[in-house]
Amino acid sequence: MPGSRLAHSASAYLRQHADDPVEWRPWGEEAFSEAARRDVPVLLSCGYAACHWCHVMQRESFRDPETAALINERFVAVKVDREERPDVDALYMDYLTATAGRGGWPMTVFLTPMRVPVFGGTYFPKHAPAGGASFTDVLESVDEAWRTERERLIETETRSLEFLRSQAAPKHTAPLDRSALDASAQHIAMYADPVSGGFGSAPKFPQWPLFEFLIAYHALVPDPEIDWVVAHGLLSIVRGGIYDQAAGGVMRYATDSDWLVPHFEKMLYDEALLLSSLAKAKHLLPHDTARAEAAYVAEQTVDFLLREMAVPLKSGAGTPGSAGFFASLSAETGGQEGSTYVWSWSELLDLLDADELDLAQAKLGVDRGGTWEGSSILTRRAGRSGDTQVDSAVDAVLDKLAAARALRPQPGADTKVVVSWNAMLARALLEAAEAFDLPAARAAGLALTDMLLARAVAGDGVLHVLDDPAVASVRLVEDAAHLAAAALAAHAATGDAAFLAAARDLHADAIARFGDGSELYMTPTVTDLPVRPREAGDQPAPSGASTLVESAVLLLELTGEAGYRDFVEGALPTFWAAADFAPETAGRALAAASRYVLRG
Repeated sequence: MPGSRLAHSASAYLRQHADDPVEWRPWGEEAFSEAARRDVPVLLSCGYAACHWCHVMQRESFRDPETAALINERFVAVKVDREERPDVDALYMDYLTATAGRGGWPMTVFLTPMRVPVFGGTYFPKHAPAGGASFTDVLESVDEAWRTERERLIETETRSLEFLRSQAAPKHTAPLDRSALDASAQHIAMYADPVSGGFGSAPKFPQWPLFEFLIAYHALVPDPEIDWVVAHGLLSIVRGGIYDQAAGGVMRYATDSDWLVPHFEKMLYDEALLLSSLAKAKHLLPHDTARAEAAYVAEQTVDFLLREMAVPLKSGAGTPGSAGFFASLSAETGGQEGSTYVWSWSELLDLLDADELDLAQAKLGVDRGGTWEGSSILTRRAGRSGDTQVDSAVDAVLDKLAAARALRPQPGADTKVVVSWNAMLARALLEAAEAFDLPAARAAGLALTDMLLARAVAGDGVLHVLDDPAVASVRLVEDAAHLAAAALAAHAATGDAAFLAAARDLHADAIARFGDGSELYMTPTVTDLPVRPREAGDQPAPSGASTLVESAVLLLELTGEAGYRDFVEGALPTFWAAADFAPETAGRALAAASRYVLRG
């Protein structure tokens, strides 16, 4: 039966495609052997459960019987959850951005049976747009080239493999010294949006690692302009529509440059990095009211996480937070993006009295005509006023809206427990607890760290996803690196030597497993990819490689052992090429270098 191979997957994304008429196979030897046996290309479709455009392409094409019949006849179809296999995603995304000029999800790439890409794109529409190609056009074109232009495709395969190998090869190295840090800080400050805050333009991502670098750089070179970029950027995010004003939590990115209209999915790593950024930036915020606002946002986000993203515990099992946290909440509810979060004028009239409605218009960005597609997205542009009476009144309106919203249909949850993301959250909870005096965050952070150390560490490394047999053998540098960092945060919070010992063990094992000299790779030496991918820089979240360097700097401070110094001085220069060409991709490595340079 089509799709039956995915029906019992632990991945929500794969299960979403189980009933497609496309005969999907999971990533693995069976799929590529079948492609070789039939002498057909592989259609690789890579996405994730919370992805809006992944759902759109599924509705338009993968559930369309005619399109599915064409795919099944001419291709072997492979469906990958990018969150389960970020190494698969990263390798082919490098190819896609180089050949198509941009990346994104769903990622749609055509491979040879040797797993080498020959053509790719992202979302392809069912019907051809003006001047463009439909998905059917693309399928027929690739199939025809495979049957009639094989020599040209073999040349393309050779060039693609050479490109992937060049991407994974070591790059030019140079010290990440004070001059490199100064140049990177100046570049990033120029890249900052002086009006709306943050970095770059639409679509606009928070780019948390850049805040991390600028905060670390401040300790090295106090600079009012850098301080302003950090404070203005973070406050703009938490006051915008990208932050869920009613219930807490940040969305993945804004579709505009003003942080008003989010892409409505909530990812666990974004919640973690928001908490970490607020905690680290507390001392750079301009006044007590802003610091109180950061504390309010942190506490609200912790409450949201414990309420809506914690994996339900089995009866009588464990301690609060011991089962981990969901990967994401979807951008869609009932096939409509953002419908859980926005407000029509008629809904507000029914819910709020006249004074509350006036307050919502004055303080929460509500407009009679709507601010997005006829409805209003809540914002808090002026922040909290510091006037207890006014702030309490606004909070009461938000509480009323949150209670009403809880009765609506809710976005679906991807309930897999990604180890690296949970480790990032454990660290963030502990950092926020320390910065803002949040006992619930401390308890949850310690319980989560304990759980991960007990359940995610195997004899052959750190698991990537808990309780998922399909990826039980996957080992990635990000999981080991972020778990070591979480253990260090737990040690800082408690002084418990057991956490320090765990961090040291995890760090040493990660370097042995994923290192080659000073280079750090995403995977161990043995991989099911045509090329062993190397982590060149941060993506939405800090890379595992840069996190290992950051932890080594801290371990050097804690232990004084020369081995950590040797590792830092060997590994930091490998990030120079990324920092020199595009420092916005190397935030955590630059932050680690700032801390290392500061300590002398």
